[in-house]
Amino acid sequence: MGMSTATFTDLLRRPKEVLAHIDEGQVRITRRDGDDLVILRGHDLDVLENGVALSSRLIRAIGRNKGDVAAALTDLFAWTAEFTPGELRVYAAEIEQLLYAASELGTFERLLRAQQEWQETAFAYAMGMRPVEPIELPAGPIRVDRP
Repeated sequence: MGMSTATFTDLLRRPKEVLAHIDEGQVRITRRDGDDLVILRGHDLDVLENGVALSSRLIRAIGRNKGDVAAALTDLFAWTAEFTPGELRVYAAEIEQLLYAASELGTFERLLRAQQEWQETAFAYAMGMRPVEPIELPAGPIRVDRP
């Protein structure tokens, strides 16, 4: 997420011009007489707050489970019972990678999206929807006798 910078005077004199940059990311407003202000979209604040909250819960649970991410996820989210052991391993590997990347980069969009997709999958499984095995099609035409 980018950040543009403007002075407080710029914001007062040309608010539309300064705030035009908000879709690119945050806007830092520098002030001579105080701390800088940061203006950001509500969605970005929600992502930041939810991402920090989810990351904190995950890191604590991983610690409690001595580094076992799958066990941590099972502790935190009852809906993980819908997954096969293989699916749980894939979920754990993806979340672990995204968790540490998000923590280092301070951006949580991908972590939150992946978490939501896994949760939606579990809910779909709970409603009876299951993945189907892909249909194996023959490589070439096969001659069959007329019925």
